[in-house]
Amino acid sequence: MKSQHLQTLTDLLVNGFPLPEALEVMLRSQHFDQERLANFHQRLTEGAQLADCFTNFGFTPQETAQVELAQHHGNLIATLQNIAQQMELTNKQRQEMVKTLAYPVLLLVFIAGLLVGMRQFLLPQLLATGMMDPKHWGIRFLVAAPYWLAGIVGGGLVLGLLLKLRLQSLSAIQKSSLWSRLPIVGMLYRMLASSYFALEWGKLFQEGLELRQIIATMGQTNPRSLMHQLAAELDRGLQQGHSLADQLARYRFLTPEFSLIVFQGEAKGRLGAELVLYSRLTQKRFYQKVEKMLHLLQPLIFLFVALLIVSVYAAMFLSLYGNLNEIM
Repeated sequence: MKSQHLQTLTDLLVNGFPLPEALEVMLRSQHFDQERLANFHQRLTEGAQLADCFTNFGFTPQETAQVELAQHHGNLIATLQNIAQQMELTNKQRQEMVKTLAYPVLLLVFIAGLLVGMRQFLLPQLLATGMMDPKHWGIRFLVAAPYWLAGIVGGGLVLGLLLKLRLQSLSAIQKSSLWSRLPIVGMLYRMLASSYFALEWGKLFQEGLELRQIIATMGQTNPRSLMHQLAAELDRGLQQGHSLADQLARYRFLTPEFSLIVFQGEAKGRLGAELVLYSRLTQKRFYQKVEKMLHLLQPLIFLFVALLIVSVYAAMFLSLYGNLNEIM
């Protein structure tokens, strides 16, 4: 819903509507969240900062920081279009992820129910007939499997809760560094963060701002945003005599090429154009990798489910046949 609101608002701005009139048009249409739009319009007419209005509109700190920077380089419509595009692509990939995982997860739930049913109802009856050896590895597997599944699910939930609590106590830079250390996810996060910074800095450089001015502009964004906290550290480093490229190379959440482009762009004097180009290429590569991973994920999950199903039936029937062979 948020992406639809933003896309419609951006389309109205592109067609020449001032922001207050665009909001009024959306309110009159009755097709959008009236409460959210009315709140946005009221705060705007009361003289609130545009970025604060978008915060109440449901924007994340990073998206709000992009709006704040757009107020300085003046390209608000292009910034909103870029945010809307990112939201649309993210929603599309989320839907693809749900489609990819829905059927395998349903199979896993079915297998879990099958294991519990066999453990509680079928096995006691078979063991009572003496047709199966209780010490057979297959029987032990079937008895222990429900507890293993419960332990895995419970352990995953506990780890997720602990990670969430841990992240809440970290700064934006610390969170980004943590995400960038994770396998696979870290690679994708570095690409996304690098694309984000390259685009925003590139637009500011193209507007003619100098490095100190850009860092000062970044420092005026939301204090919770990565942009603001990175600006504070970069400013301290520049005051101590460290170059921008050397400082950027130390951050794990940025790609190695990012600092190299900054170094070469500073030397050639075309840093703005090179950063914008790098942002577009990196963003394209990011979405290509995500789509490729989604296409690979489903076959791997189906393979795991198939192995689990085969192991369940093998555990039961091998035990049964082994005991019958001993009797015969």
